[in-house]
Amino acid sequence: MSFLRGKTNETRQQLPLEAGRIPVTGQVMMMAPEDRKAYNSFMADFRSALNPYGLVELQIAQRLAQDTWRINRCHAIEENILALGHSEKFANIESGHPEIHGAMVQALRYIDNPKLFTLLSLYEARLTKNFHANMKLLLHLQSLRQPAPKKEREQEKTMSAGAGERGFVLQNHHPADHPKAA
Repeated sequence: MSFLRGKTNETRQQLPLEAGRIPVTGQVMMMAPEDRKAYNSFMADFRSALNPYGLVELQIAQRLAQDTWRINRCHAIEENILALGHSEKFANIESGHPEIHGAMVQALRYIDNPKLFTLLSLYEARLTKNFHANMKLLLHLQSLRQPAPKKEREQEKTMSAGAGERGFVLQNHHPADHPKAA
């Protein structure tokens, strides 16, 4: 992409990464610290809103939260792809109005690589299909639920809450942030 050309390794911005095991899934995931905070908050709020009980419902609630996060990311990627047109060859087109210019840049960006948008739409459609199937399953399981003993409800809340900030503990910051060993 044109906005990356000509930059040396020293001038490229590198984000520090944090990684850790997600308690709900047992998987290790890496993210930039600000993304991790937003992700953890979103996941905890989404799972909580679904009121899962037991490990199976918790896993389905986690999948629903993850799929929603990914669908939202699809929308952000699409907007970011279109916005990149303002820093590429399309930015130099002429129009008499800023809104017309913006619309033309987006259209040209799309025309330049329609396959990219097709793949993104396919990805989003698959995620949405998974989301609907998982939501149907969760609602069915919840309809079969028997009232749980208080002790089990407290354990479930503890397990779900533990998936927040504690899930990320490993850090890989930019080498320039750390003094070199002597």
